[in-house]
Amino acid sequence: MPLSRRAFLRLALLSGIAAGAGVIYKTTEPVGFANWFRWMWRGNVARFSAPPARVALAACASYEADILACLRAAWDHAQMPALRGLRVVLKPNLVDFVGARPSYTHPRFTQALIQLARELGAREIIVADGATFRRDALAILDATGYTEMLAREKIPFVDLNYDDLAEIPLSGYTRLKKLFMARTILDADLLISVPKLKTHHWTTISASIKNLFGIVPGIKYGWPKNTLHTQGIPAFLAELADSLPTRACAVVDGIVGMEDDGPLFGRAVPSGVIIAGNDLVAVDATCARVMGFDPAHIDYLNFCGWAGIGALDENKIEIAGEPLAKLARAFAKPPVLE
Repeated sequence: MPLSRRAFLRLALLSGIAAGAGVIYKTTEPVGFANWFRWMWRGNVARFSAPPARVALAACASYEADILACLRAAWDHAQMPALRGLRVVLKPNLVDFVGARPSYTHPRFTQALIQLARELGAREIIVADGATFRRDALAILDATGYTEMLAREKIPFVDLNYDDLAEIPLSGYTRLKKLFMARTILDADLLISVPKLKTHHWTTISASIKNLFGIVPGIKYGWPKNTLHTQGIPAFLAELADSLPTRACAVVDGIVGMEDDGPLFGRAVPSGVIIAGNDLVAVDATCARVMGFDPAHIDYLNFCGWAGIGALDENKIEIAGEPLAKLARAFAKPPVLE
């Protein structure tokens, strides 16, 4: 008896889910079936019963525009946290400086976010990062214009690669039980991930969760911290997103993004967008859609959505502010590294 169209679509959907679960099970096999089943159950419960996550989009044409006004709009539309009385750590992406390539969060973007945090009554504001490739953070700060900007704003910078350390327990997606993390992050009331919207040759995109790699100390894990990649990049990024004891949200610098050979050598994309939200998975899934990519085909996002760490599906993300279709661009995909 031939299958009806509806039955065929259901069968195809179930086959896709089974295949995806099989891939993720292979990734998490070292930590056991019980954990795999627990995360799958949590993910399915979240997919059907969790309230939608809210992500805001704001248009901002250039770094000469009124970035602060654009950030205010995004912050309000995303219903971001109240900052009054909080110790706030801004974590831009300062991975490296490669000439005029837009590999890092622009200092004017971070400056406007500092000014917004002040407006909103933050008690203390710190800018912090732990560069992946260079051991000398001051050279990156000088080259990118952060040294002058931070001096004007009277804001301290903490190099997280050399910060005091503390151990945090992990959720168990990898064989690691604990992870050393910078004390500045753990002592914050709120961590704001401030990434550059760009492609990445290992994770397709680099956004709010990949940006968390900079809170892992190089003094403990080396440079470029690739020893942690051996745990499996999707699983390790899930550890970072799910185990962070500090409250976190994200504001993404997509005013000028990067396509093709990211995270360092890609081409500039004038994308004119700011993306903000409290759910890091939902923010990154929205970043992917703005860039023209399907988040379900991005391994670390598929993993995080499957495990219920955050919202991945379009019907579970409420877009506020500007419509996504208005700001979406077709970014060139990064080369795939073996």
